[in-house]
Amino acid sequence: MSVASQTPAWSADALEDWLLERIARLTSVAPAAVDPEAPFVSLNLDSVAVMDIVVALEDLLGFEIESTIAWDYPTVRLLSGHIAGLAARQAAATPGQPPC
Repeated sequence: MSVASQTPAWSADALEDWLLERIARLTSVAPAAVDPEAPFVSLNLDSVAVMDIVVALEDLLGFEIESTIAWDYPTVRLLSGHIAGLAARQAAATPGQPPC
């Protein structure tokens, strides 16, 4: 069973926590050391790492995300807020499906 099917909804806070954990693993630091308002580039994430995160988000949430999204929303806080809105709209657009 996927994480998405176990989770009733993805709030901005839940997505922020997920992103902080993911970035912490990629950069070998504690999640608390990742500044959610710092640009991804300042977190030592190259474009490949950021794309890997976007692909993991797609897998987690079950829908496609634009490949340029991290450049349009270049911090954990901005990205998580935007993705939470996308997830809510996706859930509303697919009645009868469990929310993402």
